[in-house]
Amino acid sequence: MAGLGPQGSGPAGANGKGSDMKPRIAIVLACAALWMGACASDEIGGEAAPNQPPTVWIAAAPPEGSVSSYTVQLFWGGWDPDGDVSHYEYFVTDNVKGSFLPADTVGADWSPVVGNDSTFTFSADSLAETIPDVNAAVFKRSHTFFIRAVDTEGMRSPQPAYRSFTARTLSPEVTITTPRQTLGLTPAEVPPIATYTWTAVDYIDDFNMRQAPDSIQWALEPTARHNSSFQETIDYLRSPASAAVWYPWVYYSAPADSGKSWTTPPMEFGDYVFAMRAKDDAGAVTPVLDEYMNARRVKVSRRTTGPRLIVSNEFVGSVIASTCDYPLTILDMAAGVGMSFTLSACADDYGGTVSGYRYGWDILDLNDPDQWEVDYTPFIGSTTVTPPRSFNFGTHTFTAEVIDNSGFCSRVEVKVNVVRFTGERNLLVVDDYSADENAGFSGFALTNGSVPNDVEHDEFWSGVVSNVADFDASRDMVSSATEREIPLVTLATYKSIIWSVFGDVTTTAATRLPLLYQYIQFRSTQTSANATPCDARAGVSGKVVPNAIGLSMQAGVHVLIAGQQPIQNILPRRADLVVRWPLIPLYETEDPQTGSPDIENPPGSTSFAVQDLCVDAIDFGYLPTSRARVPGSGSNRRYCPVSPGYRQPGTASTRDDTMREAQPLDVSFPSLRLRPEVAGPGKAYAPETQGIDAEVYNPTYFRVGAACQFVPEPRPCFEPIYGLVCRDTSERTYLQPVAFWTGAYRDVVAQDIPGAVGARSAVFGFPPVYFNPGEVKTAIEHILFDEWQLPRLPADAAGAP
Repeated sequence: MAGLGPQGSGPAGANGKGSDMKPRIAIVLACAALWMGACASDEIGGEAAPNQPPTVWIAAAPPEGSVSSYTVQLFWGGWDPDGDVSHYEYFVTDNVKGSFLPADTVGADWSPVVGNDSTFTFSADSLAETIPDVNAAVFKRSHTFFIRAVDTEGMRSPQPAYRSFTARTLSPEVTITTPRQTLGLTPAEVPPIATYTWTAVDYIDDFNMRQAPDSIQWALEPTARHNSSFQETIDYLRSPASAAVWYPWVYYSAPADSGKSWTTPPMEFGDYVFAMRAKDDAGAVTPVLDEYMNARRVKVSRRTTGPRLIVSNEFVGSVIASTCDYPLTILDMAAGVGMSFTLSACADDYGGTVSGYRYGWDILDLNDPDQWEVDYTPFIGSTTVTPPRSFNFGTHTFTAEVIDNSGFCSRVEVKVNVVRFTGERNLLVVDDYSADENAGFSGFALTNGSVPNDVEHDEFWSGVVSNVADFDASRDMVSSATEREIPLVTLATYKSIIWSVFGDVTTTAATRLPLLYQYIQFRSTQTSANATPCDARAGVSGKVVPNAIGLSMQAGVHVLIAGQQPIQNILPRRADLVVRWPLIPLYETEDPQTGSPDIENPPGSTSFAVQDLCVDAIDFGYLPTSRARVPGSGSNRRYCPVSPGYRQPGTASTRDDTMREAQPLDVSFPSLRLRPEVAGPGKAYAPETQGIDAEVYNPTYFRVGAACQFVPEPRPCFEPIYGLVCRDTSERTYLQPVAFWTGAYRDVVAQDIPGAVGARSAVFGFPPVYFNPGEVKTAIEHILFDEWQLPRLPADAAGAP
């Protein structure tokens, strides 16, 4: 194949004479003094000199007989001994026999080119291997490039310059994306009208250089023509005999993605093979039909399911349905709290196309289009979000439906029970301390101050809140050991909640997870740019447990969460989610920490930490290297790496970065010191040993201007209460926040609670039970009485610290 339109540069006259006319006549003077009138005749005589042909040479080209890229810039030059070179002409042979034969130039069609260089695209359309086994195979073609000069009189070089070399390329790969590859070689089920999609890439010289291919073609061949055998059908499509069943070549970058997808006409039921191949601009064609890449077994049949429909929000997570009779999902919802749903759908896995969606509330007749809030509407983009709705009482049902281009539908119904918050009681204390399960090894005396038992824990909190009016521990303190769910209707009867929790970031066993995890764990809405509806994980169904704590806060209930590693419970306990700390909850509650975060559509924007607590980064006081966000490579690579934040001088039991005291960052609070039962001489947390672990929130060393550009400065709704005090004041965590106010709902006043006030909620990222009860009581009472304005017992009836 000759060059596809060379683009040249440089002067045509390469000999540098600069004249536009050739001398043609040798003038003979009749006399030497013509101007003096001494000439004997007024006629000029002489004869024309013969024109001499120009010569030509190749200045730069691949070495003779070498192998080169199929795109080559060639340089040449020419000289005319008695004039100027007007232009050049070139000719390229495709050496079918592998080398140049003189007969290849017979009847050559020479092409003009102006200038002394041009870039040519040579064909490389002959397989280097007889039986290739990969799509990206080597293709070659031998060529000889001829160039000759033409002077201004039209005379051509008698001997062209030439260079022979072999052009080389890799054939393009094409991968069918719809329908998706099923398990093994099971045929993908598609409807009679199906849309096939694919992606293709052309490797130029090696796998590091790539571009879009030139064109593609496809075939859809019924197995009925080949003994109903998939293998025989594929073998037929691999053979030259199948040329007639392949569709014409289509430009890969054609408008409206017509080079990247194809919708079939109505097809008869039966088995087929769909195959794809691509061609690059050197003529190399995908040589292999690979059933895991560019060939797919399909079965055209009547479907019983529709598109995959995902209905999600922050309270329910994701409901995923593929039929119109999917079971009802039931959700308890706080009165007056707005609720919207995100809808997305996918039919790509079976070759369908989602035609539209519709949704509405409290639809009695699904066949009446007037009862739908929005009737069938095509998706604009990948998702749509319904307007927020809130209800003050009753039970309401949200219905969403999608339909594909063959009329198959999927439907999700969410029944919402509206719960009114009455707040007839002042304070609920939730004992979510898993040390209760270690009855044989707990108690400050038995464990040398390491772990309190259930009695010590309950007595501590009973004493701390003893001055709250009408608090009855037998009624208002519940244990997660006996109550594995605290319904929203129970929380709705309280003005305020203290949730004491024992969390463990290393625990994945469901039996070891605190009840708090069940509520505040991140509920995926599957809207990340890194996920598509067809990639959605298993959704929820039946009665759903929402984040009742977040709902209570939005309804105007004030909450204090305190304990060991409480907020890390937002993380789903999935084997594929390997987390390193510090954590960025906006981006990393669902996606891994490799690559780069999804800035455009952060998955954690509705997570409890970000939305309800105003937390943008979480770290730990004690952070071993195995959990640290350290620099690495491969699967260990993390953006925003930091050095591990602890040192261990002396013995392994000495941790100078662990917490020994809480220093107030809010002047309204007292200092908190470890109690003697745990930190006295010889105890587990004695001064010469270790302190306790603590969560660290929004630390200064992990934000914009420090270690991570993806962590902003703390928002106004985040207000530190306590800073971590450890033995080593040079630790990066020293005086970083370990307790804070969250003002996300400080202006929300519960609408049905008489005397309700708007106030901040709080988080203590350490277990207060390890600290001096009297100091803790003073701190907690500031929250209960000064911030939340709960009624206090009269002074003569007040409880002891």
